[in-house]
Amino acid sequence: MSDQIPEIKVPFKASEPQFTPMDWKKFEIEALSPSVFGKLPWMVDMGQDETEAKRKLKVKEIQNKLSPDVPKLSDEFLEKVVVLSEELKCTPEDLLAIMYHESGGWDPSIVAKDKRGRVLYGGLIQMNNLSLKTVTNKYSKELKLKKNISMNEYLKLSREKQIDYAEGYFKLMKDSCNLDSKKHLTAGETWGMLKSPRQTKARNQRFLNSLTKHVENIKKKIFISTEGQNLNVKN
Repeated sequence: MSDQIPEIKVPFKASEPQFTPMDWKKFEIEALSPSVFGKLPWMVDMGQDETEAKRKLKVKEIQNKLSPDVPKLSDEFLEKVVVLSEELKCTPEDLLAIMYHESGGWDPSIVAKDKRGRVLYGGLIQMNNLSLKTVTNKYSKELKLKKNISMNEYLKLSREKQIDYAEGYFKLMKDSCNLDSKKHLTAGETWGMLKSPRQTKARNQRFLNSLTKHVENIKKKIFISTEGQNLNVKN
């Protein structure tokens, strides 16, 4: 008999895995990337839908209070006016009043001529050839404007098309008049960008207040007002 103790082999036993409880407070679900999967049916942009709904409601509100004595405006045109007012930070009512006065009743073909019969200004906001060229050069891609459009071509555009060019000019003037930092533009400041950029930039309050009063009088003509109703409604 051997005096050596035989070696006893113990079967291999793997170490038990350590379980770490999930910290649900830190758990985040990563959104699927639209660039890979595209916009899936359940990925609805609720913010965009809400904004669109508010705009359509505003359009309906404006339609309901337009005077029967003024030209009828399409929902498409009014929605573009509402969008432009949001960008400029003014009211759509102010914009409509200003364009009504400038164009003799929202007539996109109206012109102002010199004594020789040459067209000086034309359209919804009475732009001249230089303004039209500047706007199309700067915003042709962003606003999908026709570059090098002639004044005659511009004047043949519908309100719905021409207001895109007006948008470019307003944006150009707002920057030129140093109004970008303002949270809300008064009617005077909005119209002043067209009437006199120099005085608007200098913040000539007498000039701007006069324009504001003029806009208020125009709104009384183009909108049906009820007692106590404020037509200059902020969005």
